[in-house]
Amino acid sequence: MRRNSLALCVMVSVCICAAIVSAQEISGSIVGTVSDSKGGVVPNARVSITNTDQQVVVRTLTTDGHGQYAAPLLPVGRYSVTVEIAGFKKVTQTDIVLNVSDKLAANFTLEVGAMTESVNVEANALQVDTQSATATGVISGLQLRELSLNSRNYAQLVLLVPGASDSGNADQIFPGATAPIGTNVMSFQINGNRREENNWQVDGADNVDRGSNLTLLSFPSIDAISEFRVVRGVYDAESGRSAGGQVNVITRSGTRDLHGGLYEFFRNDVLNANSFFNNRSTPVVPRPRLRYNDFGGTVGGPVWIPKIYEQRNKTFFFVSEEARRIVTYSNPPGALPYPGMINEQFKHVVCTQWPTAMALPAPARPTAPASQLAPLIPLPQLTSRTSSPNSRRQIWSPQTIPSDTQGRWAMFSTSARIW
Repeated sequence: MRRNSLALCVMVSVCICAAIVSAQEISGSIVGTVSDSKGGVVPNARVSITNTDQQVVVRTLTTDGHGQYAAPLLPVGRYSVTVEIAGFKKVTQTDIVLNVSDKLAANFTLEVGAMTESVNVEANALQVDTQSATATGVISGLQLRELSLNSRNYAQLVLLVPGASDSGNADQIFPGATAPIGTNVMSFQINGNRREENNWQVDGADNVDRGSNLTLLSFPSIDAISEFRVVRGVYDAESGRSAGGQVNVITRSGTRDLHGGLYEFFRNDVLNANSFFNNRSTPVVPRPRLRYNDFGGTVGGPVWIPKIYEQRNKTFFFVSEEARRIVTYSNPPGALPYPGMINEQFKHVVCTQWPTAMALPAPARPTAPASQLAPLIPLPQLTSRTSSPNSRRQIWSPQTIPSDTQGRWAMFSTSARIW
């Protein structure tokens, strides 16, 4: 029985690992060919790939019989590739920026000379993925941190990718389960697909609330994101589940040096202008109160423990924390019932048409079938001032509504707070 339990635990662990491995790729790869100055391939050349952000040699390999090498599953970051072999000068290519799911080609041409001689080549700033036909767009961490985002939500920058549109037309997308300001619905459409068919992930793990497929489970702080990738067409084999865009967020990692930062973004009603309708009211309705404070910080670096784990290029950490304190009010219009309605007296005439389309506020305008349904509606309880047989077809306007049935419009205040 104990052996069976152990076997069951092993099987469950294998299934979990397989599920993790089958998640969307969160790394990239570098491939290339090494040749000599006459175009002949160079086998058995030593290729070293270094992560320049962490100053760590992450992969060492040799070229095959065709002079080719491949380094898959490299973490996102900046790299340099060095090739060396006896009889040729050492060549190093720097500033290779590897984004998520990239398949970059770094080819080398070696010159005859001593290994002590070296040639440094700076990679082209515009690097093209020549190994895949997948249509993608990558938003870098620099864009996330430098572009103005009124709610500091990375999802707003999906619109920078060609073929993306926002069917919700929201002025800001709030990062949270509720939205005291703007909306928290992901209403993006990628290449014309439905907004519910997008697949959102964080480091390859599913991040979609599967109730409506329109809200997310978590919103990493933009200071904790290295980049995110949007696949919009010609999907590769790792993309599945949804027919729309595939959005994969890659979080940041620490480096060999300790770095950190603090920030606060705020809004206040003192800095805002009043709305047009508030200024038109008599008396003037004051600006709604607003207190918006978004503060947090990040810290990252090597895991270094004196006399126990003294190293700076093996293990790294990164921590991010962001909090919001929001107090916001709004001034929506609301309709109050007639005094007679409160006393269960419905003495009001039935409206079927208006002299102009804007005679009354939008919530009170009749729908198109109203004129067809009017003959079927029984006459209301009539008073002496509304005893005409045609009273149910009278037009409501400030001159024709009886004084005892005047409607009232008022302004209410609602508040929402997030701590």
